Amino acid sequence: MKWFKRKKDASGTELPAEPVPEESEEAREEPPAAEKAARGKNPRREMIRTVGLLLLMTALLTLWCLLVGTRSYENGFSMVGAYFTENPITLLLNFLPVFLFTAIVFALTNRAWVTYLISSIFFLLIVFVNYFKIDLRGEPFLYDDLAIAGDGLGILGEYSLHIPKWLWGSLPVVAGGTVLLWFFARGRITRRFWWTRVAAVLLCVGIGVFSWFHWYTDDRLYYNSVVRVQHSFNIWRDDGRSAAGGLFYSFLNSVHEAYPDAPEGYSAEAAAQTLAQYPDAAIPEDKKVNLIVTMMESFSDLSEFDSISFDVDPYAEFHALQEESYHGTLVVDSIGGGTINAERSFLTGFAYRQPGYNSNTSSFVWYLRQNGYRTEGAHPGHDWFYSRQSIDRRLGFEDYTFHENGLNEYVTEESSYQGFATDAQLFAERRDAYDARDPDTPYFSFTVTYQGHSPYEKEQLPRTQYVSGLSAEADVIVNNYLTSVADTGKQIAAYVGSFRDDPEPVVLVFFGDHKPTLGEGNAYYNDLGVTGTTIGNVGRYRLYSSPYLIWANDAAKEVLGTDFTGEGPTISPCYLMSMVFDRCGWTGPSWMQFQRTVRAIVPVLHFHDYMLHGDDNLTLSKTDEEQTAFDEFERIEYYVRRSKPTVPSSEED
Repeated sequence: MKWFKRKKDASGTELPAEPVPEESEEAREEPPAAEKAARGKNPRREMIRTVGLLLLMTALLTLWCLLVGTRSYENGFSMVGAYFTENPITLLLNFLPVFLFTAIVFALTNRAWVTYLISSIFFLLIVFVNYFKIDLRGEPFLYDDLAIAGDGLGILGEYSLHIPKWLWGSLPVVAGGTVLLWFFARGRITRRFWWTRVAAVLLCVGIGVFSWFHWYTDDRLYYNSVVRVQHSFNIWRDDGRSAAGGLFYSFLNSVHEAYPDAPEGYSAEAAAQTLAQYPDAAIPEDKKVNLIVTMMESFSDLSEFDSISFDVDPYAEFHALQEESYHGTLVVDSIGGGTINAERSFLTGFAYRQPGYNSNTSSFVWYLRQNGYRTEGAHPGHDWFYSRQSIDRRLGFEDYTFHENGLNEYVTEESSYQGFATDAQLFAERRDAYDARDPDTPYFSFTVTYQGHSPYEKEQLPRTQYVSGLSAEADVIVNNYLTSVADTGKQIAAYVGSFRDDPEPVVLVFFGDHKPTLGEGNAYYNDLGVTGTTIGNVGRYRLYSSPYLIWANDAAKEVLGTDFTGEGPTISPCYLMSMVFDRCGWTGPSWMQFQRTVRAIVPVLHFHDYMLHGDDNLTLSKTDEEQTAFDEFERIEYYVRRSKPTVPSSEED
C-alpha cells in the first residue's frame, strides 16, 4: 500500500500529492539502530537481556517442576536440595530438555513471552499428569502411559481429584513469568538474521540427539544418578525412584526402557518363525492341579560350605523335606539383596536384567490364567516395595495380598518380624486363602515371604547357638539369621503337612531368592571362611546358590502319574517354572518350550555372564555351542518381552 504526502508552496497553494517511498516490513518492525539508540535502547543489549531473562525463567521453571512434580515440598525442599548437594548431574539432565524445547520455541516464535507461556504450560501439564497419576495409582507418569491415555481419561470420573495449593501456585508461575518477559524481554532476531533462527533449531536438535544417545539411554548413568540421592528419596517405590531421577529425566529414560536396544542379529520375523516351531500347548483338563509357590526371603543352605560346622543343625526339617521332594540348586544373580531378580525371572522366564514392566508383560502367570487358573499371591511387605502392587497386576495376577490390604491383620504386638507377618502368620493366611478358593477352578498362588530379611538383630542374643567360633558381633548376627532359617524350615514343614491328606491335587514349590546379607559388605562371610581372594569358581558358585524343591501330595501324584522325588539339575531361576512343568508333565507355552532347548546347553544364565561347567564350577568361559545358544536366547527373549499378553476371553466384558 502506497502513502501520499501533500505539500504547499510559499504562497500556500497546495501542490500535487507525491507518493512516499514504502518502508520494508523489516524497517517497520525494527527501527534503525540509531533511532533505537536515540530512544535509549541498544538492540544488542536488549537481545542479551531477553536471552538472559528467558534462560533464568527456564531454570526457575525446571526447579518449580521438580519441586511440585516430585512432591518435594512435602519434605521442606530437602529433596530438591539433594540434587544440588549429592548429584548435580540430575539437575542438568532435567534442565536440558526444558532448555532445548524453550530454545526451539523461541527460534520459531521470536517472542520471549510467547515462548515462556508455551513452555511453562507444556511442562506443567506433564507435572500435573504425573502428580495425579501418583495420587490415584501410586505410579509416576511414564512414556507407556501415552498409549493408554484414552483409558486414563475414561477412569478419571471414578476418582475425586484433590488439587493441593502447590499446584495452584503454578498459575502465578505461568502468568508472572509471561508478564515479566512481556515488559522486560522485548528483544527479537531481525529478518536480516533469519538464518540464526534456523541454525538455533538445528543446533538444538543436534544437541538433543547427541544427549539422547549418550545420556538419556545410558541405564547405568540413570541408575547411578538415582542411587546417589537414595538417602533423600525412597527409590524402592516407583514414584520415589522417578523423583530421585527427576521428573523429566525419568520420563525420558522410560522412553528408552519402552524401546530397549535389540540384541545383535535380532529379527522379529526370525524370532516368530523360531517360536512357531513350538506352538502353545494347553494344560490338559485332567492334569490340572493346584500349584502353590513360595519364594523364601534370604533362605539359603549354608551347610553346603565345607568350612561351616554346626553345633545344632538349623536345616534339619528342611533337609528332611528335601528327601521327599524333587530338589536342586538355583544359581541366582545377587548376594544379600536383589529379591526381585529371582522373583520375576521365575514368573516370566526372563534372565536378569528385567524389563521395566510398565504395561502388561508376557509371563507364565498369564499362561496359567489363560488356561483357566485363578492367579493370586501374597507378600507381607508394603505393596509399593519393588512396585509389586502395579507390576504383579501387569504380570497377570488377579489378586495380591500385602501388608496394607490383609496381612497386617495377622500381625500382633507379641509376634511379628520387623513389623510384618512372620512365616507362621503368612502361611496361616495362605492356607485360609486356599480354603476360601473356588474348588471348581484350578488355583495358582505365588507368595514371597519377608521373614529372614536383613538386617539381623545384633543386640539381642540368639536363643540357640547354631554355629560357634566367630567374632563377637558376627556370632550374634549369624546365629540370629540361622534362628530365622530354622523357624522357616519348621513353618514350611507344617505348611506342607497341611496338604498331605488334602483330597485335592496340590503341588508345592519352595525356593530361596539369594544368600543373606551378613554384616556390612557381607564381611561375616569371611568369619565363616567362605570368601576372600581364593574363593575360585566353586566358591563363587556356592555364594550365588540357593535351594529349590518341588513337592506333591498323593492326590497330585495320582493325577499326574509322577513321583516327585530325586535330585534335579542346577539351573537359573528363569528355568525353574519349566522344571515345575516338567514334573507335572505339562508342555507349556512356546516360550517355555524354546527355553528347554537352551536349558539343556546353558543351564545357568547369570547377570555377570558366568556359565556352569561341571557340577559346581561357575566360570566366564563359554564354548561355541554355549555362546550360540546364549545369543539365540537373548534374541527370542527380546521378542517375547515385546509381545503383549491378552486378558482371557472368558474374563472380557
